Amino acid sequence: MDTFRAGPLRGAGIGLLVGAGVSLALTIPLMRRRAPGSPDTPADFAMPYEPVRFPSRDGLRLGGWWIPAPAGPRGTVILCPGQRTSMNDDLVHAVPLHRAGFNVLMFDFRAHGLSDGKLVTFGALEQRDLLGALDFLARERGVVCAGVLGFSMGAGVALLVAAQDERIGAVVVDGAFTQGVRLLTGWGAARGLPRPAASALAWALILAGSARARCRLDRVAPIRVAGQIRVPVLFIHGDEDPFVSPDEIEALAARVAGPAQVWRVPGAGHRQVFDRHPGAYHARVVAWFEQHL
Repeated sequence: MDTFRAGPLRGAGIGLLVGAGVSLALTIPLMRRRAPGSPDTPADFAMPYEPVRFPSRDGLRLGGWWIPAPAGPRGTVILCPGQRTSMNDDLVHAVPLHRAGFNVLMFDFRAHGLSDGKLVTFGALEQRDLLGALDFLARERGVVCAGVLGFSMGAGVALLVAAQDERIGAVVVDGAFTQGVRLLTGWGAARGLPRPAASALAWALILAGSARARCRLDRVAPIRVAGQIRVPVLFIHGDEDPFVSPDEIEALAARVAGPAQVWRVPGAGHRQVFDRHPGAYHARVVAWFEQHL
């Protein structure tokens, strides 16, 4: 009898140890610092710019580019990159905004590109970075209201901060998500794990990552604060996104307190809408900020 009971317990203990080891091993590359994605600068896209540095809300120094409008700015838009990318990769999206007469502030989140920091926290601490960008605009450029264009992780950050800071006047998000743990579950499922196993792995990653970063990664959940977002939000999402289903995005948009629209594109995966419809993509983004800023 004792031997019968000990076997499963011993097996469970080994399973937990193995799971913890796998989770810790996976969090290391997922949270690792990212180098700049490309050597391009705004000058390579015929946009005059000023390199800037400013503090995040917790004092971490962030690097960015201030791209002033050609003349008589009609507003200011902040670009928030995704995880594993840097601001260099999103320069193509700054061009139409600049041409339309907007100032553009681009910056790297902590542990990315030109910014300080060692750990990526999937939106948990990156919220402080966007708040720091808003502080910089108010303090150094006299801008008290700005739009935000966010991609993937940056989309989540844009939504989370829009729920708490009235200086954000309009939002466009590409590849958003409802909860970080559901995003990681989709990530695991896309790699062939059964859904229950992917969910267990996601929670293990969240717990291991929270311990490593000393913050609550489980609180990265835009759907929990959507009712506090009172500004217009445009959701751009591919119907074939392997990480976040379009139904999740529809549910998220339905909870936003302000005006919300969802542009669902058949056949597009995660952040692939621009690749399929570059002209329509930029036209919709520019029009959204022209209408709401």
